Amino acid sequence: MLIRTGIAFQAFKYAIYALLAINTAAFFSENFASVSHTYKDGLQASDIIVAYADAIDAAAWLVLLLMLELETFVIPDEKLKGWTDRVITTVSFACWALILYSLYGYVASLGEPYGYAPYAGGDPCGAVKSGASLALGLDDYAPLDAGNCKTLVDGAWVHQSHGAFISDATLGVMKRLAWTDVVNAAVWVLIVVILELEIYLKSSKLFGTRFFFAYKGFKVFLYAILLVDVYYWWALGDPLDAWDAFLWLVAFFFIEMNMLSWQEETAKKRAAGQIA
Repeated sequence: MLIRTGIAFQAFKYAIYALLAINTAAFFSENFASVSHTYKDGLQASDIIVAYADAIDAAAWLVLLLMLELETFVIPDEKLKGWTDRVITTVSFACWALILYSLYGYVASLGEPYGYAPYAGGDPCGAVKSGASLALGLDDYAPLDAGNCKTLVDGAWVHQSHGAFISDATLGVMKRLAWTDVVNAAVWVLIVVILELEIYLKSSKLFGTRFFFAYKGFKVFLYAILLVDVYYWWALGDPLDAWDAFLWLVAFFFIEMNMLSWQEETAKKRAAGQIA
């Protein structure tokens, strides 16, 4: 299909990859800003994956995406061997280690919203100028001041170790955002496991079979979950995560097109007896 190799198509694809790189930098900035509020006593090495789960996850996925692009589109099959194959495999393995570690980080991050307890003190506004923070969302904090402390009058929660306050409504949103992170990360792991298996097993041997359509259907189901996540993030007022999740869906549309082209080409070669 010419559209898959056309200049406009390729330019749009790499523009999406560039936008994902920009988002990765934005996640690093966002995580860095929240650390000053959630780790006031200093960030320990064991806490890095929790504090920077978004940024590390995004960076690892971006590099893995580029490895998939090399495997499925840039490098011809006959040249994907020797040191080239070893480098891609090694880098992909390192990315997988970070992605799985980031998944652990997302699960561990659930302790953040569930670490709040009902505030039983006096007026929360009395904590202004004490160094306390107000949680505005997941990884989003502001110093508690005379203006924003008024949002706590209908009920306040406090995270003692962080010295952070949060309203009832915001805490509910934070919990839902944290769970969405976990679900989204787990589904992406499942999708790329399937993609890597397609590459490793040369699944073009199964092209057009019932099994082929079964696992393609399963991937569509997983992508549908990710699309729901995009809407959910947007509805919960987290536009960066929603935008990033949407870009990843678009990016993997291109990877799927690469996979389909590769499978069709390999199937034709096998039918012609050019490969076993």
